[in-house]
Amino acid sequence: MLLRRILPILFLFIACCTAAQNSNSGPKALNYIVIDGDTMPVVNIETVTIRHFQNKRKQIKYDKLMRNVKKAYPYAVAARDELNNMNAHLVGVTDPQQREAYIKAYEKQMFRRYEKELRALTISQGRILLKLVDREINNTAFNLIQEYRGDFSAYFWQGVARIFGDNLKSEYDPDEEDMYIEEIVQLIEAGLI
Repeated sequence: MLLRRILPILFLFIACCTAAQNSNSGPKALNYIVIDGDTMPVVNIETVTIRHFQNKRKQIKYDKLMRNVKKAYPYAVAARDELNNMNAHLVGVTDPQQREAYIKAYEKQMFRRYEKELRALTISQGRILLKLVDREINNTAFNLIQEYRGDFSAYFWQGVARIFGDNLKSEYDPDEEDMYIEEIVQLIEAGLI
């Protein structure tokens, strides 16, 4: 009985809010098609995947993954942008010593800027960050270290990572292993979360 009273009020409230929102944004032209003399509006609706888990434990695990991806993703984007900036500057540098000096100076600058925040990441967030860096840069962390710091540094840090159960050579697999991470990243990029 109470639902019968509240439901019309709720619909009226939603309609008023929608009308007020549309009136503030100004007139909008709608796309339309004409079929047999009838004009039909065409509205594009984004596809949204809503996860529902039968098992509460899986839901909690997914929610934790979502929090971790939301925390790590901005750093992966920052890594991509910083690498692009550094590479843009290195295009004109032909001398190997100048190149190495610039890379070391840039690395020190990045440490000063991001070290405190990155140290605050959990182990799970760090693992996700390695995956997301591979997604954004299309290169594993091992290959990046090898390219910019040399073979010795790459193998040294790979050894340290292996001691802690990680692998700097792990690649991002959006179709299988990292399917949920990819789904969450797409939701972030779409501005839905």
